[in-house]
Amino acid sequence: MNSKKSTLVLSKPLEGKREFIENCAKNAIKESKALLFVLTDKSPEQIKKEMLESKIFFKNLYFIDCYSPQAGLNTQKSDSIKYVSGPLALNEISISTSEFQREFLKKEQPHLIIFDSLSTLLMYSNAEAIGRFLQIFIAKIKNLGGEAVFTLEQGMHDDKAVVTIEHLMDSITEVKKEGHKVLTKENGGSWAELK
Repeated sequence: MNSKKSTLVLSKPLEGKREFIENCAKNAIKESKALLFVLTDKSPEQIKKEMLESKIFFKNLYFIDCYSPQAGLNTQKSDSIKYVSGPLALNEISISTSEFQREFLKKEQPHLIIFDSLSTLLMYSNAEAIGRFLQIFIAKIKNLGGEAVFTLEQGMHDDKAVVTIEHLMDSITEVKKEGHKVLTKENGGSWAELK
């Protein structure tokens, strides 16, 4: 993936999204990038556990946690985690992301932001409002030298909502499983096995 690029990842539930995200994480490690997760439906502990199960060992791992405060989970202060009040606290998400990015810039560290998942935002709000937020959010990420991956569950949203989101992205990747293989298709191309 190029830096300063925004990618939308479309997949049905349990159809390879986790594997795709872990592949992004592995590539970020190889490229010495910091990895920042914006989480709307999992806790940082769940992500760390999943990555360890997949033998992904990360030093520069950061989180914006929209999930734990709403789910009533323990929220311990940490330099690597910023908590926001919920998935629709869009201003808090934007400010927290910019704060992390400024820290990365100070260290001259390239970084990847994985926003998992936009589907949660669309459950609470309409596509136009989320589109307006994303337009500014993506511009800020790029201006501060970041690259972003956003996940969206296929089959959960109407076509108009999906097109609104797709319109804001530089690249669209579809992900599906066939048996034990995870296949990806970028920008309407042909399916290829995830490497």
